[in-house]
Amino acid sequence: MVLSVSDLKKSYGKNEVLTNVNLELREGECYCLIGKNGSGKSTLINMMIDVVEPDKGTIRFWGEGLNEPASTVKQRIGVLPEFNPIIDEFSIQDYLKYVGLIYNLDDELLEKRSEFLIKYFFEEVPSKKKIIGSFSKGMKMKTGICAALIHKPELLILDEPFDGMDIFSANHLVSFLNDYKQKGNTIFVSSHDMLFMEKIATHVSVIKESKTISLPITHFQEKEESFEKQISELLGYNPKELQEFE
Repeated sequence: MVLSVSDLKKSYGKNEVLTNVNLELREGECYCLIGKNGSGKSTLINMMIDVVEPDKGTIRFWGEGLNEPASTVKQRIGVLPEFNPIIDEFSIQDYLKYVGLIYNLDDELLEKRSEFLIKYFFEEVPSKKKIIGSFSKGMKMKTGICAALIHKPELLILDEPFDGMDIFSANHLVSFLNDYKQKGNTIFVSSHDMLFMEKIATHVSVIKESKTISLPITHFQEKEESFEKQISELLGYNPKELQEFE
């Protein structure tokens, strides 16, 4: 088991955000998390990466806790959190070098991977003189994704990775993630973009009323209704009557 979340619970004051969340991810799976704004998606990811402490429950990676003594779990995980932690004053090349050194990558491998990722995700390779602070929102997102991948993690955790991306960049990411999981890596993605989620998911988890409903993607593919319609129904979508706007 790559990731096991058991009986997880989190509240802020009287506001119960998540209740008894249970998830299991195995090697080669892509788990997609979907929910309304404020449903607790980012809270769940922040608990996974040890930014937020759960009130109850356990999170285990390959059977280990993230902060257990002598644990090497953090070296095996790549993360793009809700707030992309890029450094605006760096060029993308310098930033990826900085992240790669944190993971103890040697210079030759670091340069090779940086060159590959930048060429793959960017239409034009940004100049080494161009700082990340001058990038568009989509370019900053791609920079964060490159950083999450630089050490070739066995588990990739992405929070809203399609945010700000144009259709071409989003499709490149879809292709990359599908290839990545087929090579035995595991992916956990949170996103509102159901068009792209449907293309990469092996499993879908919907957060509704602070609890999760988890189903394999085949559950949705076997039905005539569109993936988006089925998810909307699970979330309890109620179309509002359109009245004249005065």
